Amino acid sequence: MEKGVITKGVGGFYDVLINGEILRCRARGIFRKDNIVPMVGDNVLVSMADKAIIEILPRKNQLLRPAVSNIDILGIVIAPTHPMPDYYLVDKLMVSAEYNEVEVLLLINKTDLVEAGTIDEIIDIYKSTDYPIMALSCKGRIGFKKLHETIRGKVVSLAGQSGVGKSSIINILYPEKQLETGDLSYKINRGRHTTRHTKLLSLPSGAMIVDTPGFSTMNMDELEPQDLAYLYPDFLDYNHECRFNGCVHDQEPGCRVKEAVSEGMISEGRYQRYIGILNELREFRRNIWG
Repeated sequence: MEKGVITKGVGGFYDVLINGEILRCRARGIFRKDNIVPMVGDNVLVSMADKAIIEILPRKNQLLRPAVSNIDILGIVIAPTHPMPDYYLVDKLMVSAEYNEVEVLLLINKTDLVEAGTIDEIIDIYKSTDYPIMALSCKGRIGFKKLHETIRGKVVSLAGQSGVGKSSIINILYPEKQLETGDLSYKINRGRHTTRHTKLLSLPSGAMIVDTPGFSTMNMDELEPQDLAYLYPDFLDYNHECRFNGCVHDQEPGCRVKEAVSEGMISEGRYQRYIGILNELREFRRNIWG
């Protein structure tokens, strides 16, 4: 019996990395009986005699879209143009990472396409979160030395809009295998998904990176509206200063978070998107309970 990590799963077969080698395995039937599905990123025990996964070790976290487990860092990729930033998606990804206790790394890609002031505007939105922010240019190979150092020894998943350059980033981090990259369609101003199956790639630095056809996003049934504010690190210094306990920073008087927004300590746009996500959670709960 050997310990390994699932790097890919297709059609009931799972590629498991064991001692630097890939072994294709099936999962024991007991997992189907218990309604457990092995995931990319799972640490597993494998019977070498029959090439079967016999145990899935406890997961420290899991994301459902894509289905990956044991992620250390969620690298949220944003482009300043082509496509234009979807900050609502970025904020929901940050909430999802916080909920799942995954570190957030904001990667601003395609920095060669815009002036420095545009990059600064994005940084200003998220600087109060204290999340690390890195500026990258795949074309100029800018920022990748620092990125390699930051993710060394970690399991990383990239997330973001189509067309922001996730596959291009992976191509540079993982030079042994050039991934198919999609040309951005300027007619519809979004990219094509180019990855068909979720895979876990071993990088020369010792990190592992998830190559995924989609991106992780928040599951609305996981989260109560009153808990949302605690997943915003830029709110945490102000939450306890509100007049009312349990303030959700919406209509309540004496809300210190709203004061911080008006003082410029928290981004106005980020706060408004928080209200949008809060209302989305409320609507989801109303639809459930009637």
